[in-house]
Amino acid sequence: MDCTGCTDTSSVVRDVDIWKVRRMDDHNYTVVFSVDQWITKSRKRKMVKVSYEVTVHVDQAGNLVIIKNSTICGLPAKSAYEPKVADTDSNMDEATLEEMNAFLKTFFKLYPTANASELAYYVKENALKPIDKDYVLSELINPIYRKKDRRVQVSVSVKYLDQQTKAAQVSQFDLTLEKNRNWMIVK
Repeated sequence: MDCTGCTDTSSVVRDVDIWKVRRMDDHNYTVVFSVDQWITKSRKRKMVKVSYEVTVHVDQAGNLVIIKNSTICGLPAKSAYEPKVADTDSNMDEATLEEMNAFLKTFFKLYPTANASELAYYVKENALKPIDKDYVLSELINPIYRKKDRRVQVSVSVKYLDQQTKAAQVSQFDLTLEKNRNWMIVK
């Protein structure tokens, strides 16, 4: 094969991000996504990000088919919105905060592998379902406590180490705690 003018170019997809899914009708959707890829040409490497819009049809069985080819488009702009940062109630006593921290550390240490009957000791009426994951608790990140009547609303990020993928997994939880004899997650 004559390869006059050919270049030694290759690409490797690094990441794909879905930015927007818009329902057009009962079975058709437009999807805006971007692709990050490394382009290597003559031993020079650069990162390229390109955005596309595609139209997808979903049939009765949930199967997908692209009905309009990917078309180049612009990325949605980043919003200037900044979430309001909450603080823990200043009128909560230190002993109660330490008690709730200890409860949450114990709970989140057991949560990944706990079954429904084990969770019942910590969680009221299935407020959290079992997840059956091989995660090891790393830390609670910035728990924020807000007292509301006899309950305490907690917003906390929980960092786990996934034993299967060896990746860090950070999940955000918004919980409601209540204390009768012991603390329980009620919502």
